[in-house]
Amino acid sequence: MLILAVLVFTASTLLYALRSEPAALPLAEPGLALSPWQGYPGARPPPVDLPGLFLRPEGLGMAGLLGMTWAALAYHAGRRWFERRRMRLARAAALEEERELPPQNAGPPTPGHLLRLHERDDSLGEHAPLILGLLAGAIWPWFLRGHPVIAFLLSAAMLAGFLAAALRGIRAGSLVQHSSSLGFVAGWGLLVSFAVFTGLLRDRLGVPQEAAAVIALLIGSVAAVSVQLRLGRRIGFSVAVIWGLIGIAASTVTTDAAIATMTVIAIAIIAVALVRVTT
Repeated sequence: MLILAVLVFTASTLLYALRSEPAALPLAEPGLALSPWQGYPGARPPPVDLPGLFLRPEGLGMAGLLGMTWAALAYHAGRRWFERRRMRLARAAALEEERELPPQNAGPPTPGHLLRLHERDDSLGEHAPLILGLLAGAIWPWFLRGHPVIAFLLSAAMLAGFLAAALRGIRAGSLVQHSSSLGFVAGWGLLVSFAVFTGLLRDRLGVPQEAAAVIALLIGSVAAVSVQLRLGRRIGFSVAVIWGLIGIAASTVTTDAAIATMTVIAIAIIAVALVRVTT
């Protein structure tokens, strides 16, 4: 089910990225001079499509972020699949070894004990947050145009699933460790969800785009710092967040300096937390 959910999410987001939609032309006010934006009289720069930067990337940087998200999911699913095969092969050997060894109440964990831990952690309940997050992530972009509130709620569910999976960790022997690949996916999900939140504030509540972006970036940067401090030295989450923020700053520096400036401040805030957990 995890592999199927990864395939559904990747196929859906890939189709959405390749699906072309006619861009809305800026409206000109009569009697005003030509504007540098597309040569229309009195035309204002169109509002920045923040979700589109992540879902329909035009530059190599943001396309690379989306591609790395797919790669991180594929790596995690492949790792879980190989781990499951290894457990199946080890089950018979572990049971045979425990029959030959006397029972022990102390000492290092036996292969059979480690095998039971891995089998318990490989249940559907353990993978459910990531699976549900992937399914929500495959659905919500298609509601973005006509039903932005539904799209935001589904993107929030996607983010909750990704964060739960990243903070839960995966088992390596007798230890449970956080996964940098899942952290990277959660970082991408955080950026996309707050991009949808920005659009919702602008289009539904009438908040100016600069103010909406500042609100979203402030909340998002604080949330990102909190998550990174919990993940410790696994920096995949912050790498994805900083990567995406650099893409936003580069895309808005010529059209909306306020958003670009706030994005740089958010990068600095997250970089401080990143330095703290790695030193």
